[in-house]
Amino acid sequence: MTSINAIKFNHFQGAMVCDEQRGWNDENMVILTADKIKQVSTTETEDKFRFAACYGNTGTSSIGDELKFKIQQAVIQRSNQLLKQKGDQADQLMTIEELAHIAFSIQTEMKHRHIDETLRGRYGFTRTDFLAGSYQKNGTKIDINQKEIINKVHADLTWKDRRGEMTSIFLNAGIIAGYEPEQGFRIFHLSLIEYLCEPVQEVFLNDGSGRDVAMIFLTDNISNVSVPERNGEIVPVDGLFSMINAVNGATRFNLGVGGYFNLILFDGRAKKATDLRREISDFRSKLASHLVNASFFGLLKEKIAKELLEQLCFDNADFETVYEAMMTRADNPKGLSHLMRGYKTFHS
Repeated sequence: MTSINAIKFNHFQGAMVCDEQRGWNDENMVILTADKIKQVSTTETEDKFRFAACYGNTGTSSIGDELKFKIQQAVIQRSNQLLKQKGDQADQLMTIEELAHIAFSIQTEMKHRHIDETLRGRYGFTRTDFLAGSYQKNGTKIDINQKEIINKVHADLTWKDRRGEMTSIFLNAGIIAGYEPEQGFRIFHLSLIEYLCEPVQEVFLNDGSGRDVAMIFLTDNISNVSVPERNGEIVPVDGLFSMINAVNGATRFNLGVGGYFNLILFDGRAKKATDLRREISDFRSKLASHLVNASFFGLLKEKIAKELLEQLCFDNADFETVYEAMMTRADNPKGLSHLMRGYKTFHS
């Protein structure tokens, strides 16, 4: 269960937001440990090439972790090769589009490998054997000609019934987002469900089980932005506010979305490489969520909420300062306290 999201502010800036909740056993017990968006660039690529990127996965957590690790290893390998060949003359690592296609290849290879492991454990042969019509066992050729097995394997390879053991393999999709100097900030959607790797043409992308609700909230907000703004410059704090509001909505209405949010901010204009990609996933992210919720429920004026959100997320203001300002400037401090503590009634 997941809500992973990305939004583009302008050529240089964008953000990704996700939750941390997942179900971890057959009873779908809740655990707040899912690292759904991970850095796939490295400190070296950000410093040397000004290349910063992250991958967010929805689907099977273990497969998502495997994908994130392998994508980062591919980035490291490309970086090492370039530095070895060109040394200090190396100035461009890759575009975000190239990274997306590398990630999709890794995603596809992983799917094939996991399918082969499943078929080998169940029947003793792989996809290649199945297509060839036979396999070897102890030096003996065995034909695959049993109609029942052929039908079952065909259903597995095509995920025909959209359920069963292959669901954990096919039901994976991801978002690649990041910045590099040549093409700026870009977002790509990868999916084994629809089998696609494509750039996001709109301002934002939602995925995961929280997509239906998050998309409604974000579409409503972004639809009120003018075409020139969408094509040129969305005020970063406005875009982040809309994104957090969408994930707040998914938290309220979607089973399996919750916990602290992970806020990742990209800024290609940053002078320091350490500010090219910043991650906020501690108690400040919870405060950011509260600021937006307070505005949504009419307990804090939107203008004030955005001002404080900008201080917290873009100006590096400390938690205590922003929290005290929120409580002091709230229209209804008691109601806001009730909201943050989970009361069902908080307007009085």
